[in-house]
Amino acid sequence: MTGTENPVQESTAKPLKLRLYLMMFLQYFVQGCYLPIITLYLIDALGFSALQVGVFGAALAVGPLLAPFVFGQIVDRHYATERVLAFCHLSGGIIMLVLFVQQSFWPVVILGVLYSVLYVPTMMLTNSLTFQHLKDSDKEFPLIRLWGTIGFVIPAWLAEGLFLAHLKGDELNTGRGIVLAMAGVAGLLMAGYCLTLPHTPPVKSDKKDLAPGKVLKMLKYRHFLILVVVAFIISIVHKFYFQWNSPFISAILKFGNVTGAWEQRISSIGQVFEVLIMAVLGFGIKKYGFKTVMLVGLLSYMVRSLVFAYASTLSATFPMALTLTCFGQAMHGLCFGCFLAAAYIYVDKVSPLDVRGSMQTFFGTFVFGLGMFAGGFISGSIGDYFTSSGKETLLRTQWSISSQTGIIEFTQKNLTGESANLLRDWPGIWLCSAAIALFATVLFWILFPNAESSNRLDLTEEAP
Repeated sequence: MTGTENPVQESTAKPLKLRLYLMMFLQYFVQGCYLPIITLYLIDALGFSALQVGVFGAALAVGPLLAPFVFGQIVDRHYATERVLAFCHLSGGIIMLVLFVQQSFWPVVILGVLYSVLYVPTMMLTNSLTFQHLKDSDKEFPLIRLWGTIGFVIPAWLAEGLFLAHLKGDELNTGRGIVLAMAGVAGLLMAGYCLTLPHTPPVKSDKKDLAPGKVLKMLKYRHFLILVVVAFIISIVHKFYFQWNSPFISAILKFGNVTGAWEQRISSIGQVFEVLIMAVLGFGIKKYGFKTVMLVGLLSYMVRSLVFAYASTLSATFPMALTLTCFGQAMHGLCFGCFLAAAYIYVDKVSPLDVRGSMQTFFGTFVFGLGMFAGGFISGSIGDYFTSSGKETLLRTQWSISSQTGIIEFTQKNLTGESANLLRDWPGIWLCSAAIALFATVLFWILFPNAESSNRLDLTEEAP
């Protein structure tokens, strides 16, 4: 071998990768049970208002706020990662089963907070565990992570194709709660499996240097600071999608008088395309570099919001409205893969070896913590602003839509059993989401430094 040749990168043993595949599958199977349709369940079955949905969405983001200074420190300094994962999933599974039988607003919110404290950090910890056992993370992590995406998709077809297949109307609305029970059972299974994962002890070196302090020092580097800021902003848009996507799909289906449970399966289109993107993500990063790949992801967030805004105005042409809605779902693969997954890989590359757990949880705080917390209130408030009472309007059917304004009118039952006609301006909701995504894209494009296609990052860069 000459001095100019690169050494061959060693590969991780196949049996170990198979164990990591199953870990990722179960990790995201839990979330895939409830996340795609939780908003629709809260609105149609429990009678939550748009603002209450926003409060619940913010509650789910409380957990990551504690992650960098609690779970990251525990994993990096005290306890093995697999044991922390087992504890979190065991406790979270029990809470989800309790949540299944709750219907009142505050108990649901409080249980949501407790669940997020336990579940959300596990997403960062499974990433951290995976990175610590891989020989070539750039190439191998995307292939492992795509099994998480597969796990996220499967519950949609189990729930709607099996448990909800023949339900309609109020029966369907309340029946959707089964996804919470599914998530609880899957969480308990994941807890048991975590105890079989490769032992991942804390790194004992540099004991006097607390992991959170070392992580915060990374903010002096411009590339890391800008990534954190942009991740915070784009996570607000991410929250718009998961908070309003299922009610939006339900509204589009009403254009064509489509009944039954289809929202979760239509939403799963995004995860199917996410699998395809994750399969080639490592190649894309090596060829085009981190900045280009992440810019594609940011632009996809904006385009998806614009597509949804336009689709909601096409009440007269249901096939076109549904086609655009499905296209928007497919773009989730680019949104998640090209920005969020690529960002996790980037964070791993710039992390000091002994604080990788804290680095992953710190970054996750801004993606799934502060950003999602703010996104819950922002998307809920914007949804509430663009939702008005239709008391002055007499509807002859359960729903109607104006082809000129794109405002959907539908009848919803609240907890008291009274009917309230709501007018939801979907173009207004999605255009707000697009504006936030545009701001994040421009900020990243201008301020994030270029990296070589070889991705050898300059960690000696001084803060501007």
